[in-house]
Parts: sequence; structure tokens; C-alpha cells
Amino acid sequence: MPDYENVTPETAAGLIQAGGCYVIDVRTEPEYLAHRIPGAYLLPIQEIQTRHAEIPKNPDKKLLLVCEHGVRSVHACSALSKAGWKNLVNLSGGMAEWLDSKLPVASGEKKDAVDLGPGKS
Repeated sequence: MPDYENVTPETAAGLIQAGGCYVIDVRTEPEYLAHRIPGAYLLPIQEIQTRHAEIPKNPDKKLLLVCEHGVRSVHACSALSKAGWKNLVNLSGGMAEWLDSKLPVASGEKKDAVDLGPGKS
């Protein structure tokens, strides 16, 4: 039994709208720049081991992890859970499902109007 929750894009959008989560995008920078959840915090899965201190271990909100199809984010949730992280949530189907659901996206290098990174309010 995983120590994280899997949610649909619609459920994730509700969490974001309610201010109930941080959004951590574990894809590569080119994928992130192509399309992302507005305000998502880029932390490529390849860098989690060396940058895990950027993720609060016992956050005051859920940690929503996102990738392109929901595979890398499952691995990231599992690894973080085993290392003691709490309140982990995986976006089932990843950005592909988010796009299919016609939910808001941002792209490019311009700073997003919102900041959903860990440690932000």
C-alpha cells in the first residue's frame, strides 16, 4: 500500500484552488517550459537526491508531485515516502491528463503569476 495518495486532475485542481497543496514538477526543464501547472515548482526527479532539502518533510499542506504521464511522480512519491516525507499526492496521468482535462497551463520562461512552491503561502 503506497504511503501517498493518487488524485485526478480535477481533484488536484480543487486542492490548488483551495490553497491545500504545493505543486512540485519532477519533469525536465524543457518539459516544464513547454507546459506546466501555473506556479509549479521545478525539481527534476534526477535532482531530488541532491535537492531534497527544498521539500518540507512535514509540510503544512499536501505535496502534489507532477510529471508528464504520472510515472516519474509515482517513483518520486514512493522514494520520498520511504525517506520519511508526509502528505504526498501524485497527479494520476500527469500533465497529459491535466491537458486533456482542459485545466489551466502556463509555459515559457516568464515567471507565473502564482507561486505554488514548497515553503510559500
